[in-house]
Amino acid sequence: MRRNGFNLWGMIAICAGLVIILSLVLPKSFWWFVLAAALIGGGVWMIRCC
Repeated sequence: MRRNGFNLWGMIAICAGLVIILSLVLPKSFWWFVLAAALIGGGVWMIRCC
């Protein structure tokens, strides 16, 4: 862990818990939209960085 007050594992745990809660509440079609947006964003990031 880092000493500067930023806890990486804590942030990962909070994000994972948020995704789990949202997956119980939101419909499946929303998650397909999120997956498509993540793939598009990842593709754009790969093109710009590489």
